[in-house]
Amino acid sequence: HVVSNSPYPPVPPPKLINGRPVMFFRTYVGAAAKAAQLGLMSESGLIKVIDTAKKALSKVPRSDSKWVELERDISYAYSTVPINEDEN
Repeated sequence: HVVSNSPYPPVPPPKLINGRPVMFFRTYVGAAAKAAQLGLMSESGLIKVIDTAKKALSKVPRSDSKWVELERDISYAYSTVPINEDEN
């Protein structure tokens, strides 16, 4: 998980440690998208994470940087994982 005092810190690229992939992410949606890409999470699981993340921020103003990061990761998820949006 990427944490920083500065807004929108860069996410380090993936790397291998002892032959295991290590991925970095900003939000749970970003983590779930990477898990789905690797076949570790289903499409329906990813959709549940997206829905839950949106609900968790329901009382946070849309102008908050948390929404910016979440929306960025949701777009990333939809662009990199084949999701049937009709079922969402």
